[in-house]
Amino acid sequence: MTRPQLLVVGAFPPPDRVVFGGQVTSCRSLLRSSLPSRVRLDPLDSTQIRNPPPSIVERLVLAIRRLCVFVYRFERRKPDGVLLFAAIGASLSEKGLMAWYARLRGVPALMFPRGGSIVRDSRASPLMRGWMRIVFGGAATVLCQSPMWHEFAVDVLRMPPSRAPVVPNWTATPELLAIGRARRTRHDGPVRLLFVGWLDRQKGIAELLEACRRLSTSRRFVLHVAGEGNFSSDARRFVEEHGLSPNVRFLGWQSEEALAETLAASDVLVLPSWSEGLPNAMIEAMAARLAIVVTAVGSVPHVVADGREALIVPPRDTDALEQALVRVIDDPNLRRRLADAAFKLAEEEFGVELAVDRILAALADAMRATPVPSTQPG
Repeated sequence: MTRPQLLVVGAFPPPDRVVFGGQVTSCRSLLRSSLPSRVRLDPLDSTQIRNPPPSIVERLVLAIRRLCVFVYRFERRKPDGVLLFAAIGASLSEKGLMAWYARLRGVPALMFPRGGSIVRDSRASPLMRGWMRIVFGGAATVLCQSPMWHEFAVDVLRMPPSRAPVVPNWTATPELLAIGRARRTRHDGPVRLLFVGWLDRQKGIAELLEACRRLSTSRRFVLHVAGEGNFSSDARRFVEEHGLSPNVRFLGWQSEEALAETLAASDVLVLPSWSEGLPNAMIEAMAARLAIVVTAVGSVPHVVADGREALIVPPRDTDALEQALVRVIDDPNLRRRLADAAFKLAEEEFGVELAVDRILAALADAMRATPVPSTQPG
């Protein structure tokens, strides 16, 4: 049987461009999975060329260029299906145009939205709900990270449930699971906290640093911050002004290998974001058997339970975050219980091959349901 041709638009930056983020991790995992041996894969990169982002005019020019490349690849290679990783804002609209083009050409498009603000804003605004129905209208299938996204696809986008399969994040890689299997809970030395992600205010880094300031005189811990962003200078200034250098260390963006080593050397992942879809960093830390402290945003409460796989706190609540950190710092048995439960869940639900099976099943269903365009004269 001939392998289907799959045009994938996502995060496939060239080797000479340094790009970080959850979508990059997900797409790289797909390239290392069995997917390239099961389909004829045609990856198209749509990542931002630099950070901070370029001007609106430059981004518009780049988007138009990508659309032209998409159409060229589409017409030249005649894919059997299209897989579109969509973030928020202009990225979502761009992928929506690609989905509509594929639909008009008789090829099923699978859209995979990533960004919890899409769901939140659609619930709050009738105008946003209408716009989302237009954007996703070209998709044959919406792949959903969690039951929350499935509910969004069915209730907001008005898609049949069968066209909104749940495909959880697949960043519990074999390498990270190996770290998790080898981990032993430490009972001595300062507790090693870890933050991974963009250093932007919306990621809750200010609340985390304030909680660390409050705890620095009464608890033994070290916070490693892996990432950069618009709040980097402010974060470093805060640490310097409050004498937190012994407790807080900035690592910058790390390579995949370096991040794996950092995960192996950490005890607790802290993600105090204001908004998320389903953060890859959380799944990666679960696979590496870290205890998790995370905010109740996006799909997080649908995936982990408070007190079982994680400690879940409200976003923007420094007091609650501080108390959660006190609990995981003071109680090694709690850290172990949370980490063990999180690891078990990551191992069972978030492996890449399970996701590949679900993606290909959705592609096969969409191909069967898509009418073959007639080639006979009218």
